Amino acid sequence: SASCIATIRGIPPFSGKILWAKQMERQVHALMKRMSDVLGKEWGQQLEGRQLRRSCDELLSKLDSRAYFRSWVSEWESELSSNTASKLNSYPIIVVRQNSGGSSGGVLVAKANFDQKHEYLFREIRYLKWLGYERDIPRTIALVSEEAIVRYPHAMALKTALSSYAAARDLITPELEPLVAKELRAIKDSIAEAFDVSSDGAKVTSKRRIRWDSKDISGWVAALNELVSRFEERVEILLRACDNIDIAIEAFGTVAYDRQKFCDAVENVQKVVDELSLAGYSDLASWGDRVNRKMGAVLAKRLEEALHAWSETFQPVEADSSCEKDSKKKGKTAPVRTPKISVEILLRNQEISASPAVPTTRSIFLNELHDYMGIVCTLPCVNCERFEVFERASGAEGKRASTFYHLVDSLSPKALSNAYFTVECHIQNLAAFVNQWL
Repeated sequence: SASCIATIRGIPPFSGKILWAKQMERQVHALMKRMSDVLGKEWGQQLEGRQLRRSCDELLSKLDSRAYFRSWVSEWESELSSNTASKLNSYPIIVVRQNSGGSSGGVLVAKANFDQKHEYLFREIRYLKWLGYERDIPRTIALVSEEAIVRYPHAMALKTALSSYAAARDLITPELEPLVAKELRAIKDSIAEAFDVSSDGAKVTSKRRIRWDSKDISGWVAALNELVSRFEERVEILLRACDNIDIAIEAFGTVAYDRQKFCDAVENVQKVVDELSLAGYSDLASWGDRVNRKMGAVLAKRLEEALHAWSETFQPVEADSSCEKDSKKKGKTAPVRTPKISVEILLRNQEISASPAVPTTRSIFLNELHDYMGIVCTLPCVNCERFEVFERASGAEGKRASTFYHLVDSLSPKALSNAYFTVECHIQNLAAFVNQWL
């Protein structure tokens, strides 16, 4: 309980032990004074008090704060002597291999080169000075403490920046990484200044060298924090946009098979893409192609379902089973709304003819089918370059489709052939009816 209270109050571990030992020592001296008041000043030499005095002296020897202090000093001196020759102490950032899932390899992670022991050190020195050990603290340990005090604010800022960067970086999938490539490159270039290398690994000599003792260490840390904050903001906006696009794409599978409904859903996706385009995200065109492929997969499914509904609606039925067939069709799929084609048998100049003719009727019926398919196939694809001032290369632009007309190629041959078969069946019935009058 005493250790928890000391941690809550910000008391470092070793100073907390010294405080506890001094407190216990004062209590033991208070008990010994009470014994002296009751039994007399020579109570330790009496037969009854000799054993008690021996126990008190043993307890006081265990509570010797000087012995604690000497052991602490020897531990720090041995640690400083082992780390003196290390050249990594001057680097503000180091790269370590972090094991994940018990694997032997691990992942390389950048972290602030500031040991937590040094954070405790200058706190220990401050409390030890308050406890009266100022003259007993070795000069080497005091210098390390002063150095830790200077590095501490920059180290905490670096830890915050690197942890925030790692958290935001884990949210970015490989397909979203090109959109924030510019921010990632800026952060990597800033971190690379602490290693005398560029972000591509080449050795550089013209740029500044960032070390703990550099004069512009504070400016570099502030710039890195600003870059990480901007990266977090961009990632948050991007992830929110992806969620909105997923919701809009899901709507393609639930809205009615109507041109205006699909156009509204496409417009919702286009608005989100336009916001990202105005925000200046890089390589937005390739990501837009992936969005169009996701939309195409949902729309292709809706188109195939629509062709099945067309085939069931216009499938020729026998007269005796028409009522039963119609009830089944209404239970399975929604009726396809298409205008009726009226064919008249005319007698002109003693000649009987059909108006419109059978070939013309076939063309009209096929146009109705094509218009029904065009509800999906003529929808505009998402355009990521509507706000681009300068035109892209013509080769890259020519490869991108402006509508979803290519979805016809992804349809199953059976669904497409059944739709045309129903049209041809009606045309054949019409031709047989017309031939009876001609």
